[in-house]
Amino acid sequence: MHHFLGSLLLLLPAVCLAYAAFPEPQAKSACPASSQSALQPTTEHALLQARAGTWDAVIVLADPAGGEQRSAATLVTTKHADFHTLDEFRGTLMGMPFAGHGINGYCAVRKQFFTLWTDSTTPSPMLLYGDYDAKKRELVLRGECYGMSGKLEPCRSVTRLVDDDHASWTLFRSGSEGVEQQLLRIDYTRKR
Repeated sequence: MHHFLGSLLLLLPAVCLAYAAFPEPQAKSACPASSQSALQPTTEHALLQARAGTWDAVIVLADPAGGEQRSAATLVTTKHADFHTLDEFRGTLMGMPFAGHGINGYCAVRKQFFTLWTDSTTPSPMLLYGDYDAKKRELVLRGECYGMSGKLEPCRSVTRLVDDDHASWTLFRSGSEGVEQQLLRIDYTRKR
């Protein structure tokens, strides 16, 4: 039921646009004026779109001995209209080929950033929502991801925008024991 209502809410702006394009001569619009503003790109969308480009990536995993395992990868982020970006990630993880795809955006209704991610290591998508702290230059997203238990577990990602050409992304999970631990970090440098 919630998915049905959520879908209706997401469709409201499109229905309002269609209704406005073909108004009846004496009908009053049932669409609130704010639905029109939700269809315009915001500064939050511009923040995401500025990340479009090709990035060299280094995946950093902690190994059991306390050291780090590093592997190279590439992230290509493209603009998707004026609202979203699409990610294509390719590399190796623990010596095996790794591929992932994501869609990123800012939901003007929820007033939150979001990402939907799928990759070659897990059967379930990761859906995260959260906020950007401009002073810290950090985007913190929370949601659920496929865990070691074989179930969905709480997870959190932190993206630090170092500058226009450097960023880091860290993924944390909270397993059945409820203790948060870092799974991995990816350091990015924009290709020039």
